[in-house]
Amino acid sequence: MIQKGGGKVTTMTTTTGQIHPEIQSFGERFSKDLPDLDSYRSCIEYTRQALPVLLLNRQLLVEIMQGVVSGEPYPDIRRPTMFDNELILYVHPARLFSLRLYLWGAGEFTYPHDHNAWGVIGTAMEGYEVTNFRRVDDGSMEGYAKLEEVARINLKPGETAFTLPFDEGIHRTGNSGDKTIITLHLYGKSHSRSYLQGYDIVNNQVYRVFPPRLKKKTLASQALADMKA
Repeated sequence: MIQKGGGKVTTMTTTTGQIHPEIQSFGERFSKDLPDLDSYRSCIEYTRQALPVLLLNRQLLVEIMQGVVSGEPYPDIRRPTMFDNELILYVHPARLFSLRLYLWGAGEFTYPHDHNAWGVIGTAMEGYEVTNFRRVDDGSMEGYAKLEEVARINLKPGETAFTLPFDEGIHRTGNSGDKTIITLHLYGKSHSRSYLQGYDIVNNQVYRVFPPRLKKKTLASQALADMKA
């Protein structure tokens, strides 16, 4: 079991960079056990049993937040991520999975979106809300998507929900409370698609969302083509 930490943050240099030793231990345990699981469902079940150990470790989260505030190299707040409230805590050397922390201000929510991998998401604090959607159109019309809400879940500290790849995992998540909260998300190995899909449920639209670095490269390529034309 991962024990609760205490005192000043200590970091160690590993193949994943400078990392909190408790997160390193958690990652090593997953690295050992996850390859033996043969389905999304078994991976999700295993993760939902393990992730609350971190979610309920208040001292660990305090130490990580202190590192962010004081400018420690871990976690690296300058590392590019898909969402601006996202911090990467651990990435398996072969990218079998990753562990990420999210910070949510009062009333902050994502847009509805899908994922490229299975994932387990959980909260350390009150206020985290997950809304799951089902896509009810057949996907044949470019840029069009119609979603239907199927569940809205308010998680308590230590509780988790899960997501699946592509249309099976469309959701909207965020903070319905009035205080800043912390969530932890563990995602499995990504499929090769280089973008997420975002959804406008008011106008029944779907659009591609690229990581910042890839978005810049894509736009630069388009601008170059337009200038040459």
